Amino acid sequence: MKIAVIGDLHYPALEDAYVAIEEDRKVFYETFMERFFSVPADLYISIGDLTNYGLKEELDDVYEMINRHNKPFVHVLGNHDVCALPRDEVLAITGQKRFHSISTDSATLAFIDTEREQDLENWGGTLDSAQLNWLEGVVEESEDKPLLVFAHHPVHGTTTNSEKHKLCIPADIPIWELLSKKHGMGLYVNGHNHFNSVTIKEQWNFLQLAAVLDEQAIRTIEISDSHISVDSVELNDFELQKRARIIGNAINHFQLNPDPLGLESDVKCLIPIPARTVPAGERV
Repeated sequence: MKIAVIGDLHYPALEDAYVAIEEDRKVFYETFMERFFSVPADLYISIGDLTNYGLKEELDDVYEMINRHNKPFVHVLGNHDVCALPRDEVLAITGQKRFHSISTDSATLAFIDTEREQDLENWGGTLDSAQLNWLEGVVEESEDKPLLVFAHHPVHGTTTNSEKHKLCIPADIPIWELLSKKHGMGLYVNGHNHFNSVTIKEQWNFLQLAAVLDEQAIRTIEISDSHISVDSVELNDFELQKRARIIGNAINHFQLNPDPLGLESDVKCLIPIPARTVPAGERV
């Protein structure tokens, strides 16, 4: 199974103040999304902040681009996606589920919602009791099969800057207590902090993606019987880079990252999958 993932896209509505970037916005986002969906994959995922403020115009526009490609697509909500509208309205527009899981022969995939709905003061993550109870069941039911969790916010104290206030799911929310019960290996994929990062904690690997306006790249995750391979498709397109800088410097609610986004080891890795336990009496 192969998965293509993008970080924070921040597609902006064309406000009056942004008229000068209309052509840049059109060319950049249409080109980037076309190249994203041209990467061969079984599933395409956005780990949130697909839009810059969650306006209906932004959601309609970006989903029009997505739907052109007729590919299986999952959008986990980011905090920017639920700024302007209530969560239920956003989900109605996008046709996405708030949280859910997919089980395949090779892995279990879980998609969670870590957002504080329409909270403009606290952009940190959270998980309500309904999701925590559900996630506990997913962890248990995955048994020793690899479990991949996709979320917008990182788990506290894992990836770059995830120990900081508003840049993680706070430590007092017991998501790590649930994840640590996992038998076998897990991979947790998030965005939010606009840095690439790969870290390991016990049986879990944590993968964080930079924002698309900072880095025009697509992460691929390929699952085989023996390992999970994480790689990066770098677009290396000067014209896209130029347009990304113009957009990033023009829009509100976003700031281009002035710092290095990470090392090569923060975008590529090979994660071994331990041999699965065969129950007594079951044939190998």
